[in-house]
Amino acid sequence: MTRNMFRGLMAASVAMLALPLATPASAQATRTWISGVGDDANPCSRTAPCKTFAGAISKTAAGGEINCLDPGGFGAVTITKAISLICEGELNGVLASGGNGINISAGVNDVVLLSGFDLQGFGSGVNGVRFNTGAGLHIRNSIIRGFRGSTGFGVNFQPTTTTGSSLTLENVTIVDNGNAAGVTGGVLVQPAANVPANILIANSRIADNNRGGIRIDASAAGSSVKGSISGSEIVDSQIGVYARSAPGGGTVNVTLVDSVVSGNGSTGVMAEDALATINASGNTVTQNGNGLRSLTGGILVSFGDNVVVANNTNGSFTSTQAKQ
Repeated sequence: MTRNMFRGLMAASVAMLALPLATPASAQATRTWISGVGDDANPCSRTAPCKTFAGAISKTAAGGEINCLDPGGFGAVTITKAISLICEGELNGVLASGGNGINISAGVNDVVLLSGFDLQGFGSGVNGVRFNTGAGLHIRNSIIRGFRGSTGFGVNFQPTTTTGSSLTLENVTIVDNGNAAGVTGGVLVQPAANVPANILIANSRIADNNRGGIRIDASAAGSSVKGSISGSEIVDSQIGVYARSAPGGGTVNVTLVDSVVSGNGSTGVMAEDALATINASGNTVTQNGNGLRSLTGGILVSFGDNVVVANNTNGSFTSTQAKQ
C-alpha cells in the first residue's frame, strides 16, 4: 500500500466517524402527535402525525406524552407504561361501545395522565377507564359518559399493585354511567387484598350514574383507602357517596369537604362497617332519600358545619368533632 493510499483510507475513516449515528426505525420519541387526518403508518411526528392513540403509543417512549393536533376520534387504547395523553383545547373523542375506553395495566412505578378527554360509551360501553396496575392514574379536564354496561363504571379503579396506587380526578364530569342493577355507577375504588390506595377527587361533577355516584370499597382483607373528595357535586344517583368495608375486610378513611350531595334516591352519604369512616366538613346534603346513613357500625364524623336539610329522612352523624 502506498503512502497516499494509506492517507486516503485514514481520511475516509475519520469522515465516517464524524457522521451522526442513524436512529433505528424502531426508536421511540418522548413526544408524539395524533390527528384526525393522520395515519398510523406515520412516525407520529408533528408534521407526520398518527391517527389513533393505539397507533402512537408504540412509538412513544415510557414517560413520554401523546398530544392531539386537532379534533378527532382517536380510539380505545391499552396502556402498559408511564405515559401522558394530553389533548387540551381539542375535541378528543374516544368511542367505546361494547367495551372499555381505556385499559391501564402499567408497571409498579408508572403514572398515567389523561387530560382533555371525551369518553363516550353509547350506552353499551362497560368502563370509561379501567385501572388494574400502576403507581397512579390522574384524569383532568375530561368528560366520561354513557358507560352503562352491566358491571360498568365511568372510572373503575381496582388496583392490584401491592406497593400502592393513587387516583386523582380533577375537574372531571362523570355522567350517565352505570346500569340499573348490580354494582355499577360513576366511580368505583376497590383495591385488592393487601393493597393500599389513595384518592383525590376535586372540583368534579358526578351525576345521574344509576346505582352509585362514588363507591369506595375496602372489603378485601388488608386493603385500605385514604383520601378526600372536595368542591364537587355528587347528585342524582341511587347512593351519592358510599364508603364500605366488611367483616375481615380493610379500612376506609376519607374526607368529604365543601361538596353538594343531592337528589340521590336512596342515600346521600353512607358508611358501612366499623372500619369505614367518612369525615365531613362544609357540605350540603339535601333532597336525598336518606341524607346520612350508617350501616353496621359505619362512622360518619361531622366537624359541625354541614347543612343536612330537606331529605326524606335527614339522618345524623355518628359523632361531631370540634375544628382545631
